[in-house]
Order: sequence, then C-alpha cells, then structure tokens
Amino acid sequence: MNGHHRVLTLIPAHNEAASLPAVVGELRQRRRDLDVLVVDDGSSDHTTELLRELGVKWLHWPERRGVGRALRAGLRYAARQGYDLVVRLDADGQHHVEDVERLLAPLLAGRAEVVLGSRFVASNGTRRPGPIQRSLGALLSMITRRTVTDPTSGFWALGPRAVALLAEHHPAGYPEPELHLFLSRNALRVVEVDVQSRVRMHGRGSLTPTRLLGAGARIALALLIVPFRATDGSAHD
Repeated sequence: MNGHHRVLTLIPAHNEAASLPAVVGELRQRRRDLDVLVVDDGSSDHTTELLRELGVKWLHWPERRGVGRALRAGLRYAARQGYDLVVRLDADGQHHVEDVERLLAPLLAGRAEVVLGSRFVASNGTRRPGPIQRSLGALLSMITRRTVTDPTSGFWALGPRAVALLAEHHPAGYPEPELHLFLSRNALRVVEVDVQSRVRMHGRGSLTPTRLLGAGARIALALLIVPFRATDGSAHD
C-alpha cells in the first residue's frame, strides 16, 4: 500500500531490553517494508548491546534526556535521510503492528497530515480512559476544536510536513498532550483512528498518575506558550 513512499518506524526506548526483541521481530514478520530506528534514551540495562544484535538502525545517548527529545532526534534523522512518513511506535509491545496500516491510510489518501492511534475512539464502550485522561482529552478537545479521545497515546503516523516541523520543534519531556496543542497551532490536519492495545510485555510504564497530573499542569503552561510558537510558514491563525 505504501507504493514509492519511504516509511520509517521510530521507536524511543528507555530500559526496554526485555521487550525490544519481540517488538522488532513482529515488525520484521508483518511489515518488512518498514525501516526501523530505535533511539536509546540513556538506558541503564543492556539495550545498547541488544540493538547491535538486532541489526536495526539506532541512536544512543549515555544519559536520559526524555522521550520528546528522543523523538526529535529520530525525526531529524528521518528528515535528513529523506523519509516521507514516520510511524512512532512504543518499545514496550503495547501496540499491534497490524494497526500500522490503519494509521498510514489517511496520510496516503491525503486526508490527514498526522494520524493518532486511539485506544478509546470506538463508541462500543469496551475501552475507556481513566479520569485524568478524560480530563486531559476534554481540555485538549476544547482548545484544539477537534475530538481528542486518547491524549497520552504514543502511536502516531506523521506525514512530510509534520516530520519537517517536528524534527526541529517536537515538544520535550513527556510530550503527547503538548503535541496536540502544537499541531493545532500550526494548523496540521490531525485525525484519530481506532487501534488495539496490549498490556506492556515487561516492566512498568513511565506515565504514572503523578506524571499525568504534571502533564495537565504543563498544558496549562503551554496555553500561554504554544500560541506564540507557530513555526511553519504555512500555518495560519
């Protein structure tokens, strides 16, 4: 389905050595057409040694700098290497590789510039966000004037304009909620698609309730900052 488009799968990783082999293995089994770049964000386990064995493209930092900066570095690599589309996939195995096609479809059809894989967009009520996620989603929906059902999702697909913009300006830290604001301010067309999710393969997630509350506080701060950060010349008020 990708035709002549070059697609990079970007995986930020911090201490995910126990999960990465399965994640990369699933990608190779189901989507051999996709290149893979892992950004090792200062892991203290044996992630770096493992990446050499897996034979994927990778970047490594000796100290942790945060997932946002890891993504920015990966997107800079994608832009410089001439990739048309980038799929961001978490390293913990929660995302289903078969859903990648669902994320790419709106980009390839020209219906979107950014596609978000949402665990909660389906209306059947079987999967529901927690109260903090609901509050974040409601706030972002109000600000961006589009429905945001999964404000902390790490499963995205980015088109050429988004790759070029975010390679220089991707939010740092734990960036997902702030990213919604930034994309809205720069007038990128964002759509959500329904995806499945699994329990992470190993370890514990980094997005704790405390960090979710912190994300809400950063959104409040970003409301003052992001409106002045339209960086793409094609953006408009």
